[in-house]
Amino acid sequence: MRSTDIKISLAATFGGTLIFFGLVAFSLGTAQFNADTMPGLPWFPLPVLAAVFGVTWWCDRRWDIGLRTPCKAPVALVAAFAVVSIIASRSVWVLEKAWHGTVYAAPSGPGVSSTLFLATYWIVISIALSTSSEVCFRGIMQSQLSRHLPLWAAIVTTIVFNTFSHPLASLWPRFFAVVAILYAWGWLRHISGSLKACILAHVAAVMGGDVIFWLTGPVDFGTLSRTALAITVGIGLAALGASVYLSRQITE
Repeated sequence: MRSTDIKISLAATFGGTLIFFGLVAFSLGTAQFNADTMPGLPWFPLPVLAAVFGVTWWCDRRWDIGLRTPCKAPVALVAAFAVVSIIASRSVWVLEKAWHGTVYAAPSGPGVSSTLFLATYWIVISIALSTSSEVCFRGIMQSQLSRHLPLWAAIVTTIVFNTFSHPLASLWPRFFAVVAILYAWGWLRHISGSLKACILAHVAAVMGGDVIFWLTGPVDFGTLSRTALAITVGIGLAALGASVYLSRQITE
């Protein structure tokens, strides 16, 4: 590998990670400051979304991270791959939660009682953090690494840094599920050619999961029956098989 390739790869890896942490800190910090000072008036969406979308625009103009690239595969197949890969990784997530005996509830956000603030927080932070993750990891990092390294090395490196960008306290009970979905999104970035597919899939996965657990309430995964776990395994394997099939259809 040439020294130029090494320098660009290191810059993309650590630069993407630093930008991600900066956007997360700004987004959560601004929302918390709003909650502490004016909980009745959620003004934080304006600076948070302006920062996230502004950085996204700048990164795409600076490094061509894939936002301007049209989807190079049939949209229906790409969307189907995104859905079944999310289902497969969620099956792993359920099994891991059951193994660890975890009780899980949908995130509640800052400690305020305003329904308007909490709803706004959920929508804006879900979009902001999901977009930031995709821009910095599948956008900056994977896009640059794949130009200077083999594809598998680019995806694996991105997975490692993205995985350990999650809060460590909550990572272990869902470690393999996180790795699974990050691999799926890394492959989605490759087969679609566009970062937009990854952003939409990430936002949908986060918000869809939250809605399910808001409707069901806290779930004690440690009490799931063997039948429920067997069904989860079956769904996961079927979704994995569908993911492989769709990937082949897209890449052939």
